[in-house]
Amino acid sequence: MRKNRHGFLLLVIILFVFCSLTIKESITPQAGHVASTPVRGVAEFSADKAYEHIRHLSENIGPRPAGSKNEQKAAQYLYYILEQNGWKVREQPFSKIVVPNNPLKPEHKIQVINSRNIIAELPGKRPETILLGAHYDSVDVSAPGAIDNASGVGVLLEIARVLGKQEHEKSYQIVFFGAEESGLVGSSYYTAQSDLSAIQWMLNLDMVGIPLEIDIAGKTSTPPELVQQVIRIVRQEQIPFHVSRDFAVMTREGSQGGSSDFSPFLDQSIPALGLGIAGPADGSYHRPEDRIEKVTLQSLETMGQLISKLVEQVAVTGSGQKSWDTYYMPFQLGSYLFIIPTLGLRILFVLGVFLTIFTIVHSLRAKESLFTGDVKGYLFMGIGIPLAAVLVSLMSGTGEWLWQLIKGRMFIWQAYPEVFLVLRIILVVCSMLIALRILCSLPRLKEGKLYWLVGTVLLLLLTIVLGLYRIDLAFPFLFWLICFNLLLYFPSIIWVLIGPYFIYRTHWELLNSQQWSSFYETIHVYPLLFSLLYGMLLIPVLFGAMFAIGQGNRPWDKVLQRLSLPALVCCMSIILGAGLIPSYNKVHPQPIRVQTIWTAAEGVKLGISSSDTLPPNLIKGLDSKGLRLGEDRKNLELPIPDEKAPLQAEVSVSDTGERILNFKLAMKYSRDPYSVRIKLESHKPFTILEMDDFVPVAKLPRKISLEGKEHKGAYSLILERTPPHLGAIQWKIGATGIVRCSVEILLADPSPRYLIEIPQVSPNYEEVYLDVFEF
Repeated sequence: MRKNRHGFLLLVIILFVFCSLTIKESITPQAGHVASTPVRGVAEFSADKAYEHIRHLSENIGPRPAGSKNEQKAAQYLYYILEQNGWKVREQPFSKIVVPNNPLKPEHKIQVINSRNIIAELPGKRPETILLGAHYDSVDVSAPGAIDNASGVGVLLEIARVLGKQEHEKSYQIVFFGAEESGLVGSSYYTAQSDLSAIQWMLNLDMVGIPLEIDIAGKTSTPPELVQQVIRIVRQEQIPFHVSRDFAVMTREGSQGGSSDFSPFLDQSIPALGLGIAGPADGSYHRPEDRIEKVTLQSLETMGQLISKLVEQVAVTGSGQKSWDTYYMPFQLGSYLFIIPTLGLRILFVLGVFLTIFTIVHSLRAKESLFTGDVKGYLFMGIGIPLAAVLVSLMSGTGEWLWQLIKGRMFIWQAYPEVFLVLRIILVVCSMLIALRILCSLPRLKEGKLYWLVGTVLLLLLTIVLGLYRIDLAFPFLFWLICFNLLLYFPSIIWVLIGPYFIYRTHWELLNSQQWSSFYETIHVYPLLFSLLYGMLLIPVLFGAMFAIGQGNRPWDKVLQRLSLPALVCCMSIILGAGLIPSYNKVHPQPIRVQTIWTAAEGVKLGISSSDTLPPNLIKGLDSKGLRLGEDRKNLELPIPDEKAPLQAEVSVSDTGERILNFKLAMKYSRDPYSVRIKLESHKPFTILEMDDFVPVAKLPRKISLEGKEHKGAYSLILERTPPHLGAIQWKIGATGIVRCSVEILLADPSPRYLIEIPQVSPNYEEVYLDVFEF
């Protein structure tokens, strides 16, 4: 056995040396890619001028959702400033159909997004072009979008002024994308319709701030060559940064394929990356609190100088579409980035799999018998360990789910997500101690090696399946598999805990990213599904722990017996005490919607609603105003003086006798709305046979049809579009039953009738016209 241990350790050392050599080679800058001349124009960048651009966009113009009049004003402003600085400017208007694919809202929805890209060119002596981009729209009618993304636009406008005053060999292009918040619509349209052959590389700015987020992932990943050069300059500037490793692994399969406007360029094989602000989103993200006060001159100055150096010093050989290593794995340690290329991952994968197979075969050849013992032991362990794993997974979320019900909240973790993550980890550890104590008290197999064998085979199969699907997804489990190999020769609970290290790391990366809220929200929408998935991950952990307990020298039975009661007390304390943690604070206030609602049947009213129970002090302050409070205390209505609606809608429907409905909707606007949303519902199938330009049928993807989609026994179809809007809509609908038509028209509320100024509350003011028809 000692010789086998030494041979195994030697193989591990060889693998480590191989990884080290691969890492060292991957981060060596390529010769000729870094300019040795001093950077020109860095000092010319003015943070004050960039700040004024941000102020104008976020305050003077205000919220700029796709297609709105404010977005058009912003486009005109960008056009003017770029032209004044010597750039050749043109518009690229577009109308695109978007079919959202949101698992949290499984509805058949078709959106028509209208907007425009602003394209500016500054020709140089050479055709090779560096493209700089930023989106200029904001998320909705209430968010001024100072950080997201007037900050990126303001910095690029000032960069445009600096570049316009210089002599330059390279050519430059700046593109301000529209409708990014609708799903990267503007950048996707640009990359599909434009000649990209001269572009060397693309840099995107989305939310300027420090520490810096370097985003390198879309459906593919940024070329390692470009990543290395950018990070070298960022380190020279001593800017704290974070590389979005978790996005590199996870977002490729997303419907959007990435987190910002550089991603469609990667899809077209153009080297690209994004710069933003690192860290989790605070309460101002996509909220009315995203105002100019969030922007600092220091961050603008730092980013301005960094971008000036990047456009001067970074060079990617050649131009146009390229091929590069896309499934490499980046690892950040402090200010250093290490990269294992795809070839290295494949070699490690093959070595790890063959090493595991060799270890399994060698263990089976040993004199120790694996299959001796009572049948009860096999039965109890075969059922008990998977069942315990699922129960431990369920236990981790018990406190949150309990207090969601008690408090009437959809989520209770918004203010302190890191606290709830720590509590979940403690619950998992304590629950596992209790589960191990119960498993050890049952009639169990004494042949500890069988536990190791089953756990290893499970990990091996999972690793092979993931490796055949996508090699980078297999790496965390490959590392775990190697730890299980070590566990056989050096039985210790340490290997069991270290094995899932990269799974821990991915969750930590997510916690410190803008994607945490949506990820955690998905878990809470599908709790049973995620409990089963995490339970499956805990099965190898329990098998490994049972092996370590059986092989170790410690009296584990006594240790577990002593720890089981404290672990149970700890679990109960966390579950009962989770409700004491506030759900909201000043940084993460409770979002509520304040709507002035016009309906044909009830006139005008003020509606206040939230996904969670409304604050008691808000309800108390409105008691004397004749409010109507919903039973769930999540919405209330207030009567307000009747006034003229901002539009008039008339609907007429005629039936040809064969349930072919001629639907006409005429609208007269006193001011432009933002979105028009029409929802058709029926208990029987229906199809839109003919339609005007409300949805351009010619642009509709072939796989999408204008018919009701079944969900929970009903058929529905949602059609929505941004401005410009039609004054009249005419459709022909084929239906077999009664069709319910809901019309919702959304407008900004420039002068709210009721201002809410309560700590830890974030109001979103809107005006809505609602009407419902049945035919």
